[in-house]
Amino acid sequence: MKPTYFELDFAITCIDTAHIRSDFVAAYLIEDNGRYAFVDTGCHLSVPILLATLQAKNIAAENVDYIILTHIHLDHAGGAGELIKHLPNAKVYVHKYGAKHLIDPSKLRDGVISVYGELFFKQFLGDLIPIDEGKIIIAKDGDKIRLGNRILTVINTPGHARHHICIWDEKSQGIFSGDTLGVSYRELDTLQGELIFPPTTPIQFDPEAWKNTIKKLQKLEPKYAYLTHFNRIKWSEKSAKMLISNIDNFADIAKQMQNQPKRHKAIKEALLEYLLKIAKAHGVSTDKTKQIKIFKGDLEICAQGLGVWLDNNS
Repeated sequence: MKPTYFELDFAITCIDTAHIRSDFVAAYLIEDNGRYAFVDTGCHLSVPILLATLQAKNIAAENVDYIILTHIHLDHAGGAGELIKHLPNAKVYVHKYGAKHLIDPSKLRDGVISVYGELFFKQFLGDLIPIDEGKIIIAKDGDKIRLGNRILTVINTPGHARHHICIWDEKSQGIFSGDTLGVSYRELDTLQGELIFPPTTPIQFDPEAWKNTIKKLQKLEPKYAYLTHFNRIKWSEKSAKMLISNIDNFADIAKQMQNQPKRHKAIKEALLEYLLKIAKAHGVSTDKTKQIKIFKGDLEICAQGLGVWLDNNS
């Protein structure tokens, strides 16, 4: 297997996990003084790509010290149980609310299958392998993870999910942000920069907490966001304002559709209309059919998450 990965500066590699499509879900490999850490893993089916990346870069599995999970949604953490079987010295950092689901993933598996069906689970996610409790380290706000001579700082970042953390990397002045700093696809970049919008995935979307999290992260004055969806982008106050505005607008769309007889469909259609509108204003010239294909990967789960949020706040 020949993996696709992007060598960034600051000894960081962005790996395309090939989940659903290319340029959609990334995992990152950080290096310092011959020691390595993965940030997020993609799903179970992505693990051969991560291992092939180590092989392609002549990295011994014994030199990987950590798997750091921003949160336990399966496109970010579904491969952790399988991956750690191949990394004899690695430990898994995860928020305390996510740890129990890594030790016993049965409820997580059942929840995903109940929403998406068993066929989707097997075809696009593969499996969920439990992780021995002794391999797990609870990531607490402010924790310092030493990787070689590099310090990675854990930051609690609720909003997308209560169990979400981000990692501040002093060396690159960047944040490994999982979903907290939004999603942004390179096909939608224009002279205006990156188009950024929120993944409002079930079941813990909390717009006020999310906006407060973004404001907290802005105090670090980050230069980069290492996004899971997809790859590194430059980060600025403009980026933060765009994301906050789109969080508000997503929530407003949900509220406007709240009493529609086919609420989920109405939210999904309104979100697509909104995304196409902001893409046009952003100067995206990719044809509409391709834009719809790009947005399609997020529309279903965004609409579902907004629906759960409405139900929880009605």
